[in-house]
Amino acid sequence: MKNFVKEMIRYAKLPFKFVYWITGLFLFVLSVGYLYCKKNNQKKFNKYEKSVVCVSHVAISFDGRIKKCANQIKLLGLPVTLIKPYDAQEDKEFEFSGLDSNVQIKRVGLSGSFSHFPCMFDFLMVMYLVFCKSKFIHCHDVNTAFMGLLASNLTGKVLISDLHEWKSETSNVDAKKQNLFQIKILKLIENLIVKKSNFVITVNKVIADELKKGARKEREIFIVKNCPTPPKLQSYNLKLNLNIPKEQVVGYYVGQMAPYRNIAQLIKAIKKIPNLSLVFQGTIDASYLNILKNICETENISERVFFLPPIPHDFIPSACQGADFGIFSCSVNSKSMRSALPNKLFEYIAGGIPIFSEDIPLMRQYIEECEIGSTFQSDNIDTICESLKLMLDHHALSCMKRNVLSLKEKLVYETNSENSSVYATIYGS
Repeated sequence: MKNFVKEMIRYAKLPFKFVYWITGLFLFVLSVGYLYCKKNNQKKFNKYEKSVVCVSHVAISFDGRIKKCANQIKLLGLPVTLIKPYDAQEDKEFEFSGLDSNVQIKRVGLSGSFSHFPCMFDFLMVMYLVFCKSKFIHCHDVNTAFMGLLASNLTGKVLISDLHEWKSETSNVDAKKQNLFQIKILKLIENLIVKKSNFVITVNKVIADELKKGARKEREIFIVKNCPTPPKLQSYNLKLNLNIPKEQVVGYYVGQMAPYRNIAQLIKAIKKIPNLSLVFQGTIDASYLNILKNICETENISERVFFLPPIPHDFIPSACQGADFGIFSCSVNSKSMRSALPNKLFEYIAGGIPIFSEDIPLMRQYIEECEIGSTFQSDNIDTICESLKLMLDHHALSCMKRNVLSLKEKLVYETNSENSSVYATIYGS
C-alpha cells in the first residue's frame, strides 16, 4: 500500500515538473544568448559576505569530491553552504559521511529530475545564487557552472567553475548516446564557462589544455586531482568478510557498474583463471545486475564473483584491505575517458593495493613509472587474461605492493597539499 501511495504521488507531480522543465528550458535559451553577447563582468562585489556557496546537481551521498572540496574550503576559515536539488535521491546513511559538520546543506530546486539535460537550468537554483549573500559561488560540473555564470554576471559575485570531467566529450559511453545537437550545446556552454568564469578548475592537465583550446583563450586553469583525504584505515578484511579462501587472489572493483565499464568482459575472463575471485562494489541498475549474474551462472563462476552495495568514499581505502589489487575499467570510445586520471588511482593507492587498469595514457604513465600494477584493454577478453598473469605472479605482486606502500605517503599527501594550495590561491584573492 505504501508503494502504491508513493507512485500515485509521483505521478501527481509529473504535470508540475513538466511545466518546471519547460520554463527552465525557455530561460536557459534566453540565458545563453545573454551570456554569449555580454562582455566580461566588471561589477564590484564588496557588498557580499566572504562566504562560499557550493553547488551540486546530483546527490552527494557518494560524491567524495564535492564533500572534500567543501571541507577544504572550510579549513580556510570561510563559511560554506552546500546546495543540491530538492529531489536528489540521497542514501540517508551516507549523505553526511565524510562531510565537515559545520558545512550547511540546503535543498533548492528540482534539477535532480533533469540531470540528463545537455546543460541543466534550474531557475530556483539561479534565484538562490543571485539573492544569497555569499561572495563566492563554487559550481561543480558544467550543469551548475552555467547557472553560476548567469548569477555571477547579474550580481558581480566570484564564480569558481569546478569541471570534474570533459563533459562535451563523454558522448557514446553508454547506450544513451548523445546526439550531435546536444554535443554542440555542451561545447558552447563549456567555452562560455572557460572564457567568462573568474576561476576554472579541472582534474588534470590534459583536459585543462583541451578546454583552453575550445575556448580560444589563454587563461590559467587550476588542477585539483581526484585524490582522497589521507584516511586512517579502519579494521577490515575483504577476504574474511566474504569467506574467500586465503589462497585465492582477489581483484577489487569499486565504483559505478554500467555497460560502458565493460564489467561483463572482466567476469568472462576469470573463467580461464581458477585461482582468481572478483569483488564488485558500487551502484548498479537491477537489470544490469541480473545480466551479470546470468553470465556468472552460464560460465559456472558464481562462487568466485561477488556484488556488494555502495560504500562512502571515505571508507574505500579501508575496504581495499584484504584485496590483492584494485580494478579500473571503462570504454575508451570517448575523449573524456581516454583523458581521465580517475579517483580510483588514488583510492587504491591510499588502500595500499596495486592497480589493474584500463590502458589509458595517464593511468599507464603512473603505473609504469611507479611499477604499481598492470594495464589491459577491457574490450578484449584475451588481452585481459594476458595482463592478469602479471597480477597473479606472487613475486611480482609482492613487489608492486611494496612500491604502492612507498608511493602512498608521497603521492596522496603531496597531491592533497597541491589541491589545498589551489583553494588557498583562489579564495585568498
